[in-house]
Amino acid sequence: MTRAATAASAGIPSSPGPTAAPTSAEDVAQWVSDFGRWVFEQLGALGSALQQTLAAPAPRRADLAIEDRCSALLSDSRTAVAGAGAVFAPGVLADAPYWLEWWTVETRAGGTTVTKLAAETDPRAVGFRDYTELPWYAKVLASGEPQVTGPYVDYLCTDQYTLTFTAPLVVDGRFSGVVGVDVLVAWFEEHLLEVMGALERTCVLVNAAGRVVTSSDPTWVTGDLIRDLPTEQWLAGEAATHPRWTAGRCATLPFLVLTPR
Repeated sequence: MTRAATAASAGIPSSPGPTAAPTSAEDVAQWVSDFGRWVFEQLGALGSALQQTLAAPAPRRADLAIEDRCSALLSDSRTAVAGAGAVFAPGVLADAPYWLEWWTVETRAGGTTVTKLAAETDPRAVGFRDYTELPWYAKVLASGEPQVTGPYVDYLCTDQYTLTFTAPLVVDGRFSGVVGVDVLVAWFEEHLLEVMGALERTCVLVNAAGRVVTSSDPTWVTGDLIRDLPTEQWLAGEAATHPRWTAGRCATLPFLVLTPR
């Protein structure tokens, strides 16, 4: 199997070779867009796997047959995915008012271990946290569209800087929750810097709030906020200028590639 084929199977867009080195921010934006497209394909597959179960009368937790699919994503050491699963709208399951069917992966010297997340889902319990109020769920519910949350430190699952990709889980026209994956920013940065490294100019990837995802310039680190950017206009494709930065959109993700003027 070629390097490009191996990378694609693991969710890594292939980096250009020596004869096709990227020379502009557009190449970085394309890499990010290709990666986002792969992630949303995985979410589509997860959602499809749940359709029949959730369309049946009174579905229960034991009926949710997505463990093998999630484990396959998580157990491949090349994969970008650090967490995967589904989070259900209140009342969708007959035997649990709230429920997360979610798996995470830990990588150690001896290999990787896939485990099911043990989150408190009983609203009466002291440790219960209403996930419907968290951005990766609430924004999907409000918009009906896929969302990317982060970078943020995910204290629930990874304890690291994370990007959470979520998409609506709709069954028979009813919002039934979200399907999602977690991607570690460290993984994202490692592979994206291979592409950014071929650029002579500084290149910074930011989210819709202007917060840095990764940068070729160590002056900017993950989580830094670049203030006063017209991100809303740029993401909408509108003409907007900034005294310091120019921006390029990433077609499938709410990210911008910044380069200095």
